[in-house]
Amino acid sequence: MHDNPLQITSQDVPTFNCIVHVRRTADGVKARVANLEGIEFIAPDERSALSKIVPAFKATLQELLGSNKEIPWLEPPSAASEDEQTRYIPVHL
Repeated sequence: MHDNPLQITSQDVPTFNCIVHVRRTADGVKARVANLEGIEFIAPDERSALSKIVPAFKATLQELLGSNKEIPWLEPPSAASEDEQTRYIPVHL
């Protein structure tokens, strides 16, 4: 499998840490993945934003792994700005 600290091994189910920065905006909440580029959403509330982030993160990883491509982790993950809070979400493939 992969030798990466962002991957958690649990039985035979690959699990990855999805690091998300969230902040309030005029339109609700913006959530962006900090350890994988290009995944972000704006939603009315944090729960809705995260419910969009997780499937997008999972689909991206499944596509990359299915194509035997290297996962382009951002290492270190992008830093949170002053108005952002960080969430750590384990994602099971």
